[in-house]
Amino acid sequence: MSTLKKIFFLSIFIFVLSLLFWGVYNLSFKKTFVDETPKETEAPDEIKNVVPPKETPAIIAVFDEPAISPVLSADGNAIRYYSKTNGQAWEISLDGTNKKIIGDTELAGLADVYWSADKNKVITRFNKIGEKVAFFYYNYAENKGVKLKDNLDEVAWNTNGNKILYKYYSPASQERTLNIADPDGTSWQKLADLKYRYVNIAQIPMSGLISFWNRPDAYTETLLQTVPAIGGEEKTVFTGKFGADYLWNNSGTHTLVSHSDIRMGNRMQLATINYNGGEYKNLNIPTFVSKCLWSKDQKTIYYALPGNIPENSILPNDYDEGKFTTTDTFWKVNLENGEKTRLVETENIPGKFDVAKMFLNSDESILFFTNKIDGELYRIDL
Repeated sequence: MSTLKKIFFLSIFIFVLSLLFWGVYNLSFKKTFVDETPKETEAPDEIKNVVPPKETPAIIAVFDEPAISPVLSADGNAIRYYSKTNGQAWEISLDGTNKKIIGDTELAGLADVYWSADKNKVITRFNKIGEKVAFFYYNYAENKGVKLKDNLDEVAWNTNGNKILYKYYSPASQERTLNIADPDGTSWQKLADLKYRYVNIAQIPMSGLISFWNRPDAYTETLLQTVPAIGGEEKTVFTGKFGADYLWNNSGTHTLVSHSDIRMGNRMQLATINYNGGEYKNLNIPTFVSKCLWSKDQKTIYYALPGNIPENSILPNDYDEGKFTTTDTFWKVNLENGEKTRLVETENIPGKFDVAKMFLNSDESILFFTNKIDGELYRIDL
């Protein structure tokens, strides 16, 4: 073969080989480019144009006015309360709708309301000049009311709601006594003599005993006593703690007790004791019984844990006298195993709450409380 033909065939071979390599390279590069480039995808039709749901607030205002003594109605379907603005009585659904008036009389100077067990009878307390107060009884079923006698300092209902318990001071003899009477103040009977001016009173549930104790004071030991509702011998149940306050469970077998850690102390302790004053158990929770609530199972306590307490405070005096407000968080504790559970995460608490007067709905799925700062009623869905 001539030299010219050899050069020609060699050139063709090189050309074909070049085309082959170019094709392989091109295909490989194109595949790599396609594989490494993210593809734009469309959302399935069923999730297009869907707005993400807004998070439900953990704490919700039931209504936007200051309330006095809100309570769950007897049937559990509504809340009854008195307006702090004008003293009128209202009923409202648990979600804050269907508001209706049940007492249109405006009660100027209304300070507090004590509801009977059936929520149809009330004792109202009115502030007067100085330290004197006045109490009135009203029956909604009968639309009838009456003023109770003067010189009453403290009033409470018995558990059945057919009797009232009260502390009476006699200006003539200067004696202080614990008494029981019909709701209108008639048919009264003396139960015990009292050595102190201010007293808290509560019937022990599921029993015929009335418990009473000197109002919590960090300077004085609190004396928890009982006496039969029909009269009889007094019994000292528990003492030795300063500034103590009590809250009985539904069966009367145990009571919560909050007290100052020491005389004139600045830290509260929460504990339980049985109805005889024994089995003292410190729960290691620094709160007040006024911020606590027993569940129906009697092994769970719902409570607000107070924060923002000044370091030099004397407790519970400074708090009870309104010298400061607290910043509370929300918890529950299992009394059987001591497990504490947060009800609302701190970042979900919308503002500052100083909790008072807690109660649950019938199936205990909603926790209600009054905020002392604005006087309004709030709910937490459990």
